[in-house]
Amino acid sequence: MGLLLKKNMTKACLGVWEVTESPEELIQQVSLSSGEQEFYQQLSTPLRKKHWLAYRLILPHLLEVKPVSGISYDSYGKPVLDNGAGHISVAHSGRFATMIYSRYHQVGIDIEAIQPKIIKLVHKFLSPAELEYKFPAHLTESLCLIWCAKEALYKMYGGRGIVFSDHLHIDRFYYEGTGHITGSVTRDGKKYSHRLHYETIEDYLLVYLCE
Repeated sequence: MGLLLKKNMTKACLGVWEVTESPEELIQQVSLSSGEQEFYQQLSTPLRKKHWLAYRLILPHLLEVKPVSGISYDSYGKPVLDNGAGHISVAHSGRFATMIYSRYHQVGIDIEAIQPKIIKLVHKFLSPAELEYKFPAHLTESLCLIWCAKEALYKMYGGRGIVFSDHLHIDRFYYEGTGHITGSVTRDGKKYSHRLHYETIEDYLLVYLCE
């Protein structure tokens, strides 16, 4: 399918790729560095390979600096550009892969299929205060939004000692299908607040933020 969505913002831009191609079709469209080729060969499933190649194909649509950089990972598994030409975050779910890029600011992104099974997992990612939230309508969507928002925050901070139910908090909100919410990260006794944007793509939820 290719690039389904590209969104330009003041400090960042993002792309969403609908993955309908095979790994063999995707890899013909991109030139990988030796490090990327080694990483790609270690990916264990065709789906994981397709998602990763989709990230790599989104990248040229977002970068301001040419030539296109390769992607590697830091010690926490956070993706970084080899040439240091900005910051990226990536996510995948089902038939979609997505990436957000900013030249000067840290970013985070997540995409998830909206599924009722999220209801059974709330104790793994909600804080005691968040467990008290009431969602008389759009329960599944609201819980998925909290999960995606926490994932995006986690990715922006690089996952350094962050526990979803302890260090990440999402303020009360009313789910509207698209819009923004506010959340915070608590680290070393300090609280950092952030504004997160969200929108639905068919039966998927996309959440992203730029520092």
